[in-house]
Amino acid sequence: MVANQSEGSVQLRIVRGPLDSLSLYEITDYELELLEEGSPSSTFLNFAIFFFSIGASFCTTLFTVPIASIYVFTVFVILTVVGVFASIVLFVLWRRTRSRTKDLCKKIRARVPTAPIGEPKDTQPPPPGPTESGG
Repeated sequence: MVANQSEGSVQLRIVRGPLDSLSLYEITDYELELLEEGSPSSTFLNFAIFFFSIGASFCTTLFTVPIASIYVFTVFVILTVVGVFASIVLFVLWRRTRSRTKDLCKKIRARVPTAPIGEPKDTQPPPPGPTESGG
């Protein structure tokens, strides 16, 4: 992989295939931080499913098993209500935040014109196949 070593510098052989076009997107520090942060939407969905499962389990138990103790019945009702309510809240949060990263990427992509840019007339098309340069 190393072609020559002269005066402490390393020269690498570069093999490159020609491209038709290349689009570069400039982003701000804030946008980069948002992309690094990622989206919390998957966590919201996981916890929404978790709490829905708890609420549905305790609700099923309330309707299928006779509970003699009022204290146990109260605990089951509270866990059912909390589970269903928490799952609804987390599901709504998931729906609102799941497209935040997608919207940011669309905003960044919208800065580059979508119309194909014609090839300059005074250049010749690159030869087919990969090309090699000495660095």
